[in-house]
Amino acid sequence: MIRPCLPLPCVLAPMLACGLFACTSSQSGRTSPSGTGGAGGVSATGGGGVGSGGVVGAGGATPGGSAGTSAAGTGGASAGGVGGVSATGGTSVAGRSGTGSGGVVVTGGSNPGGSAGTSAAGTGGASTGGAGGVSSTGGTSVAGRGGASSGGVVGTGGSTRGGSGGASAAGTGGVSVGGTGGVSAAGGSGVGGLTGTGGATGNELMHATFESRSVGQYTMAMVSGDFGGTPPWNNGLNEGRATIVSEAGNNFLRVTYPANQFGPAAGGVQFMVPLGRSYENLYFSYRVRFGAGFQFVQGGKLPGLVGGTAPTGCISDNGGFSARGMWRTGGTAVQYLYYPEKVNACGDDFKYSAGGTDFKLVPGTWYTLESHVVMNTAGQHNGVLEAWVDGVQMLSLSNFNYRVAGATFGIDALYFSTFFGGSDASWAPTAAQTVDYDEFVISTGRITH
Repeated sequence: MIRPCLPLPCVLAPMLACGLFACTSSQSGRTSPSGTGGAGGVSATGGGGVGSGGVVGAGGATPGGSAGTSAAGTGGASAGGVGGVSATGGTSVAGRSGTGSGGVVVTGGSNPGGSAGTSAAGTGGASTGGAGGVSSTGGTSVAGRGGASSGGVVGTGGSTRGGSGGASAAGTGGVSVGGTGGVSAAGGSGVGGLTGTGGATGNELMHATFESRSVGQYTMAMVSGDFGGTPPWNNGLNEGRATIVSEAGNNFLRVTYPANQFGPAAGGVQFMVPLGRSYENLYFSYRVRFGAGFQFVQGGKLPGLVGGTAPTGCISDNGGFSARGMWRTGGTAVQYLYYPEKVNACGDDFKYSAGGTDFKLVPGTWYTLESHVVMNTAGQHNGVLEAWVDGVQMLSLSNFNYRVAGATFGIDALYFSTFFGGSDASWAPTAAQTVDYDEFVISTGRITH
């Protein structure tokens, strides 16, 4: 390592002493008190780099001279200021030299230190040519900080940290609210872009609300507009057992179950909405509220997903399945299935429970019920059945055989099916009952959890 010149010789004869001893920097690297020094700020042979009174050059020009960078040095470093951005680098806020206490290496040598290449508050954060502490001819700064401003935005192609791409915490559908999908402004990927917690995923195939409907009877002609499919038949709509009701500014569908009636023909409402194609994996949710003082009796049906021949009515049929819901005595909630391996002739119950306690529906309370069906590989026991109430999981089974070997059907319809029964009068209520329904959603991804 070449020892620096002693202060006195370098001050008295900068050109001679530094030329002879091959100094790598001027004696102190400090700017003159007056900020002047004329043309003497340039070392004749690259030994010094800063005139005795000059301030560093192109990144921080001397008020009265052109010095600051070694004119023809071969590895010598300018002795200029501390900090700032290199002469060909980022923007220096205060005009200080670009490379810390050792200046910029002219022929590729590393600068020995300093906080080179960092703009104090630059816009863009990246040095134009210095690329953050890189010397003008390719030398890498030893202690450079990357050329980014402390608060600047990452340059072209860089990832944004807090820019247009953060994930929303509760965005609609999991879409980021604070950005545009997690993409940085200049093409880099944003840090965010993830689905918001609690947000929905997947694609909605259907979302039926009744806000645009007038209060009064709900008809067969209205179903296709709300549910997106035209039912081939119905029970109860033509008889006026379904009506639109408004309460606190919200419109919903109310089904009336006549006194002393059971089954779909004389009580409740039924219609089937085709989905237009077959699916292997779907979620279905809706809101429901049982009327005050509701008589649960022995039980009744609730809507659900179906496929193929959609068997019901105590038959055995391997050509399809149905996964409706039911209320049972006292309001106990179950998923009610017809499938090839059902145990009971009239369908099997799978109770909703959480923490070892059966879930019961309470009259006068709105609930959001969600079910999930994943079809099995034909002939194998790997189908899925899940259920949630207000986002809390109540059922999770993964060994279903919805279809036998060779079967090709999938989930292809929503079955709006609700009535008391059962097949005899022991299921019927002694007075007219009502149940309110709203917000029917079918999606390829989870909806409420």
